[in-house]
Amino acid sequence: MTSPPAGGRAISGVAMVSPVNERPKAAQRSGTGTLVCVVDDDESVRDSLYTLLDSLGFAVTTYASGREMLADERHRQASCLIVDQHMPGMDGLATLGALRGEGSGVPTILVTGRLDAEIAARAKALDVGAVLEKPFAVARLLELIRGPGEPPR
Repeated sequence: MTSPPAGGRAISGVAMVSPVNERPKAAQRSGTGTLVCVVDDDESVRDSLYTLLDSLGFAVTTYASGREMLADERHRQASCLIVDQHMPGMDGLATLGALRGEGSGVPTILVTGRLDAEIAARAKALDVGAVLEKPFAVARLLELIRGPGEPPR
């Protein structure tokens, strides 16, 4: 079983992070660097994550659905995926199942507003790196994207 991160908990071996009331501010810029793909049906969440990650120098591509991301070849160059679980049509874990079926092992962060044992078990089976509950701490998200011990940019 994975040890829970500081301030977090573990369910079925998947690292969980407790929610925190912290949200990034919006701005528009074009960044370059490590590619992060964000998949979320909520436009305001996509825009906020784009703005945050772009301002920190990441290249960011956003998608309104899992199907949209799967249809775009750019996801194959991603260093990290941030995928919302609760989306209409194809949920986050179904999206990740399709990716894993293609042989993709890209590190993934699943984001959810409603975490339960079933989601945690499915995430573990799909080798999801972490599950973040909304709202989540921006610092924790960045730590997961950058990896432990990497200095802030």
